[in-house]
Amino acid sequence: MAQERSTSFWSGHRPTMVAAGCFLAAAVLGLATAQHGGIKDFEPLGFSTASRALNALMTVTMTCIALILPLTANLYTPRLVKLYVTHPLIVGGLSLLVAGNLLLMSLHFFPPGHPYLPVAVWGLSLIYLVALAGILPYLFGISRFIRPSYFMPMLTRKGLRSLQELSRGRRLEANKDELFETIDVVTNVALTGMTRGDRQLVMLALQSLHALLTGIIQCGGAELSAWRGSRPWFVPGLAKEGQEFLTRERVWPEAYVLAQTLKVAEVATRRQHELLSELAAQLVDTARLASAIGAEPVIELHVMTFNTLLREALEEKDLRRFQNLSYHYRLLIEAFHASPDRMHEATRHLLHYARLAVRQGLTFAFETVVYDLGELVLSLGLRDEAAAVELIQAWAGPVWQEAIAPDSPMKKVGWRTILRTHWEARSRGLKEVAEAIFWRFLADEAIHREQLELLLEENRELHYEFNDRLMRFAHLSPAAWEEAQAFLEQW
Repeated sequence: MAQERSTSFWSGHRPTMVAAGCFLAAAVLGLATAQHGGIKDFEPLGFSTASRALNALMTVTMTCIALILPLTANLYTPRLVKLYVTHPLIVGGLSLLVAGNLLLMSLHFFPPGHPYLPVAVWGLSLIYLVALAGILPYLFGISRFIRPSYFMPMLTRKGLRSLQELSRGRRLEANKDELFETIDVVTNVALTGMTRGDRQLVMLALQSLHALLTGIIQCGGAELSAWRGSRPWFVPGLAKEGQEFLTRERVWPEAYVLAQTLKVAEVATRRQHELLSELAAQLVDTARLASAIGAEPVIELHVMTFNTLLREALEEKDLRRFQNLSYHYRLLIEAFHASPDRMHEATRHLLHYARLAVRQGLTFAFETVVYDLGELVLSLGLRDEAAAVELIQAWAGPVWQEAIAPDSPMKKVGWRTILRTHWEARSRGLKEVAEAIFWRFLADEAIHREQLELLLEENRELHYEFNDRLMRFAHLSPAAWEEAQAFLEQW
């Protein structure tokens, strides 16, 4: 165990330790030179030696920069060049080498014995030792620029800095342009990763868009959003009426980021479902944030975004994508528990697309929504039991009633959802929810017992297939199973 910890420490701090070793060696060389040498020893041959060394180091550095930066720009997006050439590491390293060459040239313009010479020689010696000691760590630092895990956080920080400056009212137009150019760069990186099948790159880009959208939503207060009244940015093709609405409601920044997010989702294929799942989870987080601060237009934009994703899943007839989105749509509805009107409206949207799926032959999509309504009732009941009962009466109940109709092909799904929701509610202490389901569906004890016996016979925890849900929809927890079993044993 101790050996594993030491190995992990060495691998995690290897670049720092190598750099420290190089500078320590340079310091020892400098002290030895200062102790046993002098300025006069440096003058005859030292100038030409330092000149050749600095020129060689500068050549190597410029060559590496010239190779790495265009390669990175060609792989991802050309706009990364601007980010790199302004990075302090590159600017600082090149400035040090240029300063050394300028200092070296200036030595030739002063006669021997001039008081400037000792200062310049000691300064040149210091630059010479620092350049020699730092060349390997510096080249390693430059080589990291080609890694997405290095430059994507840089892009995110750049965008958030621009947003902070905007919230302070500084250089509105310049910082706004930088912010939305950064969003465009992140979107381009995500699209490039999609076409190349680079999941890690797309995940990093989605995290960056999520961080930027979160920052924009948080800057929605009246005292922080003065910049929203300046010249807005819109995605190409947006209708004039839509532009006027977004400008009037001052939510055009959120709309811009959501539109770019949809652009990324549009190119996701059936082999990239985990990317869409990550994107949907991030949308739920930002919708929850918007709901917490009461940003109603932003909430509406999030619901519209989810609706678009559902429609595209139906157009592609991608059942797995629809299941992912149905799960996250349920989480979205839960986020609106403090606003009943918003919660019921979002539920209505979800049922609309579920019925649309049936018309297109995706019956299992509707079955997924039937089950998810049961999960929604249970999770909502833990927060607000009265709201859960209202959801049963308004939406879940009619849908379940339709599912268990005599001529319905989903009778099995409907009964299992009803029974699971009822017994899980009883085991979790949700008496009002359990009674609402009982008096509407389970008052006939014979039917109740018959359907419950069928459910308990197949009380399998895991799904039959390895999918994103993993767990079987109609599974009863141990506590619910014990209560249901005790009910059957009474007769």
